Amino acid sequence: MKRLFPFFALILLLGTAAKPTDKDAAAFRRPANEYRPMPFWHLNGTLTRDTIVKQINRAKREAGFGGIAVLPVSGTRPEYLTDAYFERYDDMIETMHRNGMELIIYDDIDFPSGTAGGRLQAQYPRDTRKLLEKDEYVITGPATFTQILPDSTEKLLMATTAMNINTYEMIDLRDHIRDGKVTWEVPPGAWRVMFFCCRYNVRPQVDYMDTTAVRKFIQMNYDEYGKRYGKYMGNTVKRVFYDDIGFNGMEKTWTPAITEIFEKSYGKNAALYYPALFYDIGPETEAARVAFHTIRSELMAEGYPRLVADWCADHNVSSIGHPPGNYTKNTTELHGDILKFYRHSQIPLADYIFYYGYGRDGHKQISSAADLYDRPMVGAEVNGAFKADMDSLMLYRVAMDMFSRGINFLIPHGMWYDNRPEKVYIPPVISSYNPALAATLPQYSDFVARSCYMLQGGRRVSKIALLYPITSLQGHHKFDIAVYRPWGEYVPAEADFQAVGSLLTNRLHRDFTFIHPESLVDGRITGNDGNLVLHNRVNHQEYDLLIIPGGKVLSAETLKKIKAYYDGGGKILATTALPTKSAEFGRDAEINNLIAEIFGPKKQQDDGQLRTNARGGMALFVSDPDAGTLANALDRLGIAPDVNIVDTTSHHSGNGVFNYIHKQRDGKDIYFFSNSTDDNLTTPVELEGCLTLEAWNPYTGKVAAVPAETVSRDGKDYTRFDLTLPAVKSTFIVGRKQQPK
Repeated sequence: MKRLFPFFALILLLGTAAKPTDKDAAAFRRPANEYRPMPFWHLNGTLTRDTIVKQINRAKREAGFGGIAVLPVSGTRPEYLTDAYFERYDDMIETMHRNGMELIIYDDIDFPSGTAGGRLQAQYPRDTRKLLEKDEYVITGPATFTQILPDSTEKLLMATTAMNINTYEMIDLRDHIRDGKVTWEVPPGAWRVMFFCCRYNVRPQVDYMDTTAVRKFIQMNYDEYGKRYGKYMGNTVKRVFYDDIGFNGMEKTWTPAITEIFEKSYGKNAALYYPALFYDIGPETEAARVAFHTIRSELMAEGYPRLVADWCADHNVSSIGHPPGNYTKNTTELHGDILKFYRHSQIPLADYIFYYGYGRDGHKQISSAADLYDRPMVGAEVNGAFKADMDSLMLYRVAMDMFSRGINFLIPHGMWYDNRPEKVYIPPVISSYNPALAATLPQYSDFVARSCYMLQGGRRVSKIALLYPITSLQGHHKFDIAVYRPWGEYVPAEADFQAVGSLLTNRLHRDFTFIHPESLVDGRITGNDGNLVLHNRVNHQEYDLLIIPGGKVLSAETLKKIKAYYDGGGKILATTALPTKSAEFGRDAEINNLIAEIFGPKKQQDDGQLRTNARGGMALFVSDPDAGTLANALDRLGIAPDVNIVDTTSHHSGNGVFNYIHKQRDGKDIYFFSNSTDDNLTTPVELEGCLTLEAWNPYTGKVAAVPAETVSRDGKDYTRFDLTLPAVKSTFIVGRKQQPK
């Protein structure tokens, strides 16, 4: 093969080489404001018109920001939601309108969202967040047990249950309630008598799972903005932001409807299963936990996120926001089910906080939700609570890592109205007021805008589906363990899905999509001639491989669909531990039979034998997934990459990573390559197909031709070029299919 130009030479050519070939190049060079970063602006002081106008003007002219997310916090004056407050808000929205900037409405004061500035709790205390409580008594029978029922003015009794500690026998004690107390003749043995209650008014935020309560909050808060700023909706105001909607700080968040829904959905007495939320109750433990946590996740998804999205759609704007711990391994504790949470949100949002690298392996969960629901935009709140003296390179490291994980809109964290250090309680300050970052912000904003322009819309090319093991996480999760820290880390030992995703992304350079197990049942994803197909209008994806990550609990209905996919020629890779328990009641044997039919007898599984069928289906179990064993498994299964990084040397200096993302839009293949490490990086890259390549430089906006050649590998044509990326740099490679000669 002849020597190709190294990429550092291409950087020199960007100033003089190829002329822009279409209108995209011109838009890329000078991207519109809508693609620029739009930082939080914490209103932490007494608002005046002069200061408002001055800070907004500086945000545009000195930092290059395209808009501002207005976030009132404690200390904001005039008081939130008063007429005087909205007079100052008028100044903000009118100034941004004149500047051609966007104002993102933050939907409350402080965080989490959902208090209406404290008004909701004051007016509707029973519509605020509620807590599941368990009062417990251990009794050895025979004996007489008598206990007065909990005060009904403070909490609602959900169930009164006795459980034999040794045999797991359950008794519903509702028939033993008379005159406000329980009297029960305890049989021989050791028993737990448990009162399960839903306590009212535990936190000031709205009960996110109660649609009636959420509608009251929307009327008190959202409608105040709607009636005042309708003429700006859809132009100056395009997005409304919500924050930390979930169970944060109160993992037993509950709502009364759960009991009735459980009994109607599963045909079982909830009182006999409530103990599973705290204890092992025998063979039905996992199914009971999955049932309760699934209901809670559904109520969350159909509550606050859906009703806010509906309001936004009615007002020609988009909802954008996130639950707490959206990047964690077990979102059961924090908001339920991350892929389900974003079912209705117009712009799913990730939260990159605390320090560089934190939660990075989980950010694909949010962009995968956007992929599943065909959302063209995925946002990220970035750099919040990073070090106050954060340098400018950190802005780029974070942005590049997010872009390569599917994010395409950034909200930096952020500007402060009162910039005095003692008033900034969440660093860093990302504005022209910060001398450490001021000089770089215009160039950073240009870089972000060009990158977001390239990455918004279109479809993402992903050939690997990684099953999100939500039922295994739910089946493991119980309340009242000692300490839930760090967030979302209470997971079974075999829960390797984020680790496997990290190996695919950072070491093997194989992109993937987390898919929800319910999507295989409801028809969103179906098997088709050996592939799995995500049926979306724009972001349709076809997967050559399904990975079942380690987990003991899986829905029998989902596994039946996986078996049908395998029977039709599909390829499956499982890691660490295969399912043995059903997410549904009474179907454990079915799970084990289906696993044996797919992966063979246990000895074949343990020996790593490749299972095949007459249609070309292949199944392989890898008990010890690492970079080497996964690479070997992909080769054995014949999973060819669409982007082949020839040199897969691991780069981790500076805690950075080398990544890519591949999208298709407007007849072009768009590849973003990022190197957030402190190493200079050089490798040949092979792109599937015969393509004419250009380098689009997000730092300068210039376009240049890329020398390349066509090579053949495993019967497929690839376009090969040399990629060199300096430390903390990135580039776009744009490919167009070559015309037949």
